Amino acid sequence: MKLEDMVMVVENRKGTETNFLMDLTDYMGEVLKLWDDDYVVENIAQSVSELYGTKEKKADWSDLYIAANKSIHASFCRSETQLRQFLSGHFNDGEWTFDAERCSKDCLDVLRIYNLKTDGHSLFPYLHHERVEHTFHAGEVLHNMNGNDYRVLAALSPDDLLVMSMADSQLIVGRGVKLYERYPKGERPDDESVVTGIEWDHGVYLGQDITRIDFDILKQEYGKPDKVENVSDLRDKTRRDFWMQKNVEQKEGLPDRVRNAARDCLENTFGTSELEVFDRMLDNGMYDGMYHAREEQKQISGKSR
Repeated sequence: MKLEDMVMVVENRKGTETNFLMDLTDYMGEVLKLWDDDYVVENIAQSVSELYGTKEKKADWSDLYIAANKSIHASFCRSETQLRQFLSGHFNDGEWTFDAERCSKDCLDVLRIYNLKTDGHSLFPYLHHERVEHTFHAGEVLHNMNGNDYRVLAALSPDDLLVMSMADSQLIVGRGVKLYERYPKGERPDDESVVTGIEWDHGVYLGQDITRIDFDILKQEYGKPDKVENVSDLRDKTRRDFWMQKNVEQKEGLPDRVRNAARDCLENTFGTSELEVFDRMLDNGMYDGMYHAREEQKQISGKSR
């Protein structure tokens, strides 16, 4: 059973709430017991639809009101962080307890796999981590062993990633990112017991406004050096170098001396600070000399050997 298949249930009786975890089959059995025969089909169908809305993030909880003093609130579990919050009473109002006796057995097994006690604290410290070789790429969603999920926006280098938190849209550069498989030590790993996720050495937090991030600087600071293997690679790199300075020259709010210095750098390096002139010179091969000079140097070095 996967974490995302568990149903978190809160039963409210006269203001006292009881939490428990169930698989869908057990949950529907619990619901079926609550209704008179005349209302089962209609209301169960509606409750299932509302419950699946929580899996699709259309709603936080599905609500069933049995009587004036009795109700049930349920939601599919969407993340380890949410599960920890549920176990610690984050979603409860007033007095509450967790009833392990009412939990489905498979759900209690999931808690053990995630190293969680029923109060949300760690079950035991002995978890085995096994490194997994993986090439990270933009677009994939990674589960962090701290319980959060992140979407990869860019792989700046094999171990440095620009990611966005799925919970709050925080943008982070993860340094030294590694992928691991985790399972209880001493147990045989299988599809049910293994949790796959990342850990990183440390994170550089950039805020939530992506428009304020200079990606050229990020690539320069954390990315791997550009490989220039042909003229096309050289032109791409030349264009990026031009725009790194051009962005500074055009950025409003910077002191005039800084913008003027960027313009002077463009003139000295590229012979112009005008974009149209630069593009025309780039397309005509005016900046290709560095690549050809390097190729000539390779040939000379080869002959000398």
